[in-house]
Amino acid sequence: MKRQPVFLLLAFLAATWLVGCDTKLGRGLEKTFDSTKEGLTDTKTNIEDQLSKSCQDTLKVSDDADEVLRLVSSEDNTLFIVDGKEMGRAKQLKVCINSKAKHTIVAKPDGCDEKTDKMKPPYDFPIYEFRFMLAECKGTPTPAPTSSTKSKKPKRSTQSN
Repeated sequence: MKRQPVFLLLAFLAATWLVGCDTKLGRGLEKTFDSTKEGLTDTKTNIEDQLSKSCQDTLKVSDDADEVLRLVSSEDNTLFIVDGKEMGRAKQLKVCINSKAKHTIVAKPDGCDEKTDKMKPPYDFPIYEFRFMLAECKGTPTPAPTSSTKSKKPKRSTQSN
């Protein structure tokens, strides 16, 4: 009876190993392990390759830019300025920044006050959002209440039953 828990543990480990080796993650880990055994120190993963390539297809803030940052605004046609450089007008814009440097980001939507934020590493989350409230945007006046919009209370009946 004491062999049953050991058998279950071995069966579980074997199943986990077999499933892990058939996945992309398992193959990547196996490749990294084999490279390390052979003394290779360059164990760059597919994810790192894709991230570095994505900076090639994105607007760069500087020549040493190495990390993609997605800028998002609640308003259409927002001008995004990073470190004094106009990056473009859009509701969402991908830019490539230097992951080791501080950055100043300005968002200027048409008809709204601009917002400025300073960012510093580490950049854990690759999305940065700017939200604009109605009070910060001009050209969308709030309607003033008129006499026709006042609520009228129903009249009480004065008849007695």
